[in-house]
This record gives sequence, C-alpha cells and structure tokens, in this order.
Amino acid sequence: MAGAFRRLLGLAAGLALLAGAAAAQTVAPARPDDRTVGSVQAPVTLTVYLSTTCGHCAHWHQRDFPAIKARYVDSGQVRVVFRDLFTPPAQLALYGAAMARCAPPDRYEAALGALFAGQAAMRAAGASEPAAIAWLQRAGAAGGLTPQQMQACTRDEAALDALVARNDQSVADGVASTPTFMINGRKVLEDFQTHDVAAFALVLDPLLAGG
Repeated sequence: MAGAFRRLLGLAAGLALLAGAAAAQTVAPARPDDRTVGSVQAPVTLTVYLSTTCGHCAHWHQRDFPAIKARYVDSGQVRVVFRDLFTPPAQLALYGAAMARCAPPDRYEAALGALFAGQAAMRAAGASEPAAIAWLQRAGAAGGLTPQQMQACTRDEAALDALVARNDQSVADGVASTPTFMINGRKVLEDFQTHDVAAFALVLDPLLAGG
C-alpha cells in the first residue's frame, strides 16, 4: 500500500477539474459502470457527483443523505447514482474512489461512507502518507476487502485509468464542483445553500406526484 501511495505524487495534472466546461442540457441519469443504491425500477433517478476528498460531500453524505435515503430510496421511489469528480488533493480523491469501486457493488456505499467518515481525521494529520494509507485501509475493510485485495486495487493501472476517464466524463457532463445533483439527467438545487431532505422534497415530491 505504501508503494501505491507514492504513486500519487506522480499522477498527471490532467486530473484537475476543467472549470470552464460547458454544462450539458441533459445527461444520462445512469450508465452501466455507475455504482447505485435503490431499485432499478424507481421512477426517478438522482445522480450525485461526489469526490472522496470533498468536505461538503462528506457533510452531505453523513448528515443529509440518510434521511433522503430513508424517505425516497428505501421506499422504492428514487434510485441514487454515484459518479466521481476529483477535487484537491486529486490524487487522493482518485485512490479513494478506486478503493470504493474495488468493493463489491453492494458494499460500495459502505466503503464510500467510511471514506467520508475518516476524511476529517486524515486531513487533520496533514494527509500524510500514514494517515492516507489508514484512510484507504478503513474504506477497504468497510467494503469487505482483504489487505491483499486493497493492495491489488491501488496497483490496478487499468482500473485507475478507467476512473480518470470517469472524471473526464463528469467534466463533459458539465459538472465543475462537488457535490452536484441531477434528477433524471438535469441539474437541480444549484442555488440552494443546503441539500437536505426538505430541499430535495421541493423537487422530488411534485415529480413523484406526476407534476
């Protein structure tokens, strides 16, 4: 794992966000390689663009998402799709995303949650090599991975390249910051200061009611 971490320092600067990318009118709500939570038969798809190193994403996932999930996802009304967009430090965001996606699909959200739960401690330690490695290991364990699988995950060049391509696709989708939310392929709540269940209810309830 330590050797894999050192590779972070050599990743290309091309992982940075293209802030001036034009917003797409609509995007595919779900793609075959997305990680998802909820029923595929749900009438509404909420697409969430996140970064594993984004503090606002961690806040949303820990504070707001549980109530949204309980009200809309667990009831079968909304399917949630997670997509990656790397934020500084982008190299760590890449490896965090890789660890979450190495977990079985049904454990992805648990691994993602562990990354967000451990984010503050990792940052408090200055994102040092030992702190970053521990952060990744906790996520891998939450995702059910063995130490050997964790190490293989961070060394899988093809998988890392695929994640870079996912980041580029997010930029092509017109996303320039995280978290960004889309409902059925269209951006929502862009001007809202909070993204809690009450904010989402303003959009989801009329849509679910056929309005």
